[in-house]
Amino acid sequence: MDWWRGFQDLEEYDPRPEFQVHLDTIRDRIPSDLLAIQETISLHDANLRALNLDVGAGTLEIKLHGHGDGGCLRHFILRYGEVNSFRSTADPEIGLNGPHGYGDLGYDEVDITEHGKFEHRILFSTGIEFQIVFGSFKLEWHDVV
Repeated sequence: MDWWRGFQDLEEYDPRPEFQVHLDTIRDRIPSDLLAIQETISLHDANLRALNLDVGAGTLEIKLHGHGDGGCLRHFILRYGEVNSFRSTADPEIGLNGPHGYGDLGYDEVDITEHGKFEHRILFSTGIEFQIVFGSFKLEWHDVV
């Protein structure tokens, strides 16, 4: 969040190359849809519209409205299966000016846990963070014209 808020200069520290090196070491083990949102499909500035966690089924569905190619409105659905945990944290002292609710989705990153599960971490402009540990992932989207 400090880097995003501009307290750290990109010339001084840019975490993106370091994350790219890490992503290269796990890319062959993560689902293709999860890799796509790290490399080709941007969720940046998307807004959370709905979140549904079904503990009994072990599923989590996140609906986002963002931007597609050419700036059109794009509706995303992130479907997590075999969900082991969902954690959301917020710091009331940290955030950016912007929209209400969760705010704009700023950055996200994926990883693999020591137990071989996938982990997706998502940061919103309000300072709210998600940490999702799961076994499968599917991305759906459609453009609204």
